[in-house]
Amino acid sequence: MSQEIARARDEALAALDAFRAALARFRRAAGAPPLFLLEKPAPELPQAALEECRVFATRHQMMRALVRGGIGGEIGVQHGHFSRFLLDEIAPERLHLFDMSDRLLRPDVRSDPRVEMHLGDSPSELRKLPEARFDWLYIDGDHSYAGVCRDTRVAVTRLRETGLLIFNDYTPWSPGEAMAYGVMACVNETVRAGWKMAGLALTANGYFDVALRRA
Repeated sequence: MSQEIARARDEALAALDAFRAALARFRRAAGAPPLFLLEKPAPELPQAALEECRVFATRHQMMRALVRGGIGGEIGVQHGHFSRFLLDEIAPERLHLFDMSDRLLRPDVRSDPRVEMHLGDSPSELRKLPEARFDWLYIDGDHSYAGVCRDTRVAVTRLRETGLLIFNDYTPWSPGEAMAYGVMACVNETVRAGWKMAGLALTANGYFDVALRRA
């Protein structure tokens, strides 16, 4: 470990200790947990929406089990490593990729003839495509509550009736960034509005994936 990395780690751990102490003072003073850290608490899920949900060890295993071919989309691409997995193992006839920029995208993904790239605001770009176009959509874009809900509102109109809506980072809190995510709140609200969970993919660090179908 380099000295620069060691110093950064020690600074982060010292800041974490101070953060924990501040949270303990808040709990003592307020007599309640510090839920202000969450962007929006997620509503409780109805048990009936979970009855057919399958649990997987990884998102790759979940995708292999639940998705095959068809017309798919990935919202939030970055380097395109997961896009490469989708192309190789899910084998869509067409894969629409949405991101603000393709500057970081791997060349082998960019040049794949099945790929269609959409640059710009993802809900706006998705809205340009026909309704009921997609067999599945994978949402991994803006993780704020407002951002993921904007993607979701358009995505549900672009999915076919039997389409699968998949979310990355199904969590209220990102431990790697120490910041709130709005994904869990948006997903749970979507379920309560008439969807059901088809799959839940676990990870060792708490960044789960979840797949939804219309109830």
